[in-house]
Amino acid sequence: MIYMIHINNLSYRYPDGTLVLDSVSMDVHKGEFVAIAGKNGSGKSTLLRHMNGLMLPSEGSVVVKGMDTIDSSFILNIRQIAGMVFQDPQSQFIGMTLEEDVAFGPENLGLPQEDIRKRVDMSLQDVGMQEYKHQTPGSLSGGQKQKVALASILAMKPEIILFDEVTSMLDPYSRGEILGLITQLHENGTTIVYVTHRLEELVHADRLIVMENGRITHNGYPRVILSQGNVVDSGFEFPPVIELAKRLCDSGFIDPACFPLSREKLMEALCQLM
Repeated sequence: MIYMIHINNLSYRYPDGTLVLDSVSMDVHKGEFVAIAGKNGSGKSTLLRHMNGLMLPSEGSVVVKGMDTIDSSFILNIRQIAGMVFQDPQSQFIGMTLEEDVAFGPENLGLPQEDIRKRVDMSLQDVGMQEYKHQTPGSLSGGQKQKVALASILAMKPEIILFDEVTSMLDPYSRGEILGLITQLHENGTTIVYVTHRLEELVHADRLIVMENGRITHNGYPRVILSQGNVVDSGFEFPPVIELAKRLCDSGFIDPACFPLSREKLMEALCQLM
């Protein structure tokens, strides 16, 4: 497999000496959808921000497509390869209108105006926001703002997109729309790293990494990890669907290898029992 991101013994301390990440090692492969979950303060967002050089290791290394983030000469290239969408999209807005905002990244790449225009139109179209391109970011709903923030990253044509709790401030409908867009990006070949504390959002992930106190406690297939009882120790609150599926697994009614992560899959499993 091709490593897009290689992290080796990464530790990070705040200036006051507080240890946030403790000897973390992991890889992200090309085309993979990796979910990173954990309760608040587990270190998951700090780990994500090391993946495109927004934060730099106190110890260890983070290498993105062969480029070490500690080498400042690589940072611009790394951030073109690995774009990040934040929890609060407002922090990403720069332009007065949506099209100005989405054009900011390609303009910084020095692209011809014709190419910039194509990228802006295509990116807004991909997230269903082209008809709003002349509006101001402040006039949008939370879900629409998050779509525009994603469009701004898509305009840079990254190979990897890093998502940091992007649905935590959204209503259920908008959350579903954003998750649908992320799933589509993954199906089209984009490498996804997705930080969340919502276990129900792991349905489409290829791999789940669970963090606690700055360390990785679990790393593997989501259905296998969530079917294990010891993941409860990581402070998760299981959504009803996964809690019911877990009880059925514990009682021997469902094979852990077929652990259902969604309502639809759970219904299929229950129908097979009848």
